Amino acid sequence: MADTMMDIEDFAMSTLPSGDRALGQQDGDPTKRGAGCSTGSACGGCSQSSAHSEASETSELRPITTSTFELFKIGIGPSSSHTVGPLVACRNFMRSLVESALLEDVVRVHVELCGSLALTGIGHYTNKAVVLGLTGVSPADVNPSSIEPFLAKVAETGLLKIGFPGDDFCARSEYAEIFFDEERDVTLHAEELPLHPNGMVCRALDDEGEELLEVTYYSIGGGFVCTEHEMMTGEPASSKKGPAFPFVSMTDLMDTCQREGMSIAEVMRRNEEVQRTPEEVDAALADIWRVMEACVDRGLARSKAGEELPGPLGIKRRAPDLYHNAQDDSNVLLGVMDQLKWLDCYALAVMEENACMGQVVTAPTNGASGVVPGMLAYYMRHLRPKQCEEQRSSPADFLLTAASVGIMAKERACISGAAGGCQAEVGTATAMAAAGLCAVLGGTPAQVEEAAEIAMEHSLGMTCDPVLGLVQVPCIERNAMGASKALNAVTLVMKSPSTERRSLLSYDAVLRVMKETGQEMSAKYRETAQGGLAADYEAKLAAQPEKWAQVQDLMGMRRVQVGPRRRETRRISYSESMQMRRELSGKIGDLGHC
Repeated sequence: MADTMMDIEDFAMSTLPSGDRALGQQDGDPTKRGAGCSTGSACGGCSQSSAHSEASETSELRPITTSTFELFKIGIGPSSSHTVGPLVACRNFMRSLVESALLEDVVRVHVELCGSLALTGIGHYTNKAVVLGLTGVSPADVNPSSIEPFLAKVAETGLLKIGFPGDDFCARSEYAEIFFDEERDVTLHAEELPLHPNGMVCRALDDEGEELLEVTYYSIGGGFVCTEHEMMTGEPASSKKGPAFPFVSMTDLMDTCQREGMSIAEVMRRNEEVQRTPEEVDAALADIWRVMEACVDRGLARSKAGEELPGPLGIKRRAPDLYHNAQDDSNVLLGVMDQLKWLDCYALAVMEENACMGQVVTAPTNGASGVVPGMLAYYMRHLRPKQCEEQRSSPADFLLTAASVGIMAKERACISGAAGGCQAEVGTATAMAAAGLCAVLGGTPAQVEEAAEIAMEHSLGMTCDPVLGLVQVPCIERNAMGASKALNAVTLVMKSPSTERRSLLSYDAVLRVMKETGQEMSAKYRETAQGGLAADYEAKLAAQPEKWAQVQDLMGMRRVQVGPRRRETRRISYSESMQMRRELSGKIGDLGHC
């Protein structure tokens, strides 16, 4: 196995035949748009469940329109669905109040977090994200070092300045100061809303307690947010132009590459250039890599060695010491494990920053944000220098290729741990990293797809059971394992002779299975911290009543309400809603998202 892993560096210096090489945040109106979500008529929905007639199935689907820059979003940790999504939802709610000229009448805002947002909300800092979102700040503009001082001031004064700064969708800028008590005005309810496990309801009240506005949002994974209206009607997320090279599946994308003689990255770039100039595309991709690399470097800082991560688990940072030890060439064992030691350092560094609410890039989620940056840093620092000058690829090619795989998972399955388990998060990130690395090492589009398929195939069934709801155990190590798995997938593809494997399994097929697996997975294993590793840890804590009581208070477990919701808004079960959405979304081919 060690020999196989060591051979990966040989790929960087190998030359492929020229024939093979040739194949080689939008926010929006909260009542009309879902912050870049393309669920709806602009989305083709998920692939059909039958694998034997892919051609007829894909002919019913609409082209994929999610942008690379909607998938890769700069924001804060620790969760895209539980931190970034709720922040965006509250920001959109503020925009709606300003647009409707209602803000001046608001004296109280109430946000109800439901389902997974409630059960793991404190550990994911969802309550903190809500407060930030009500100020109108965007995830990319949050300064992580200012969060705790700001929240402390709000708690001390009992005052919060809410509003919206204005943007392309709402030119008005308006603010108002209200009395605000986070424990009173942000409530947590265990019951799910009908259309997705991550539901939340935002309400604005006047001085007589009358409701001025109520909007229900769903955070569907990766920082994407939909309103209830969008989820129910399939309304387009935006009126942007269609892609230059439309595709509805990975098979369709492969056909486009073959027909046009283009790589996956080239197809993705041309599609992005419909909305942006080539210079803007380059600048945006460079910015994504800049933030990713800066996050890696912050996480490796020697000064942070042994620093304890937030929360009662007592987990300490390991990336700085691992990185220092990795530079010691005297250890023979580390030399044999050369491929893994750097990947581990880079992936762990990002996830430890993410756990501290640091600035990260959603890739495709925050809970899986260490895999893609870890792999890209490994390529740029260890593999690319070994390639001939003409073989070297840019971070842009890696990111565009990886994005195609992640976008496909979002559109045809899901990238939400609360809907599909960790297979949807780290599984997707692993496939993205494998695809990106395969591409920059000279892999053909067919090899890229196979690498992504292998990585996803062997991630199927992974549960999402964060201990105490924190994005730490098993999340941090799982990102390192995902990066290693991606590396091995590329090894299997590029060091093996051509086989008939691709006629056996495809990335489209594995996504169908991932979607079905997520739908069948018990809610205990879908980011509720009620089963698996989370339940086992809590059972041990329960044997220590005094410590267990302290943990419950610290993690806000006593804040979670159970039983029927105070307001009678739920009419059907989550399972029943799946069938309802199939019927409502017949015009676009299938379900849309897990």
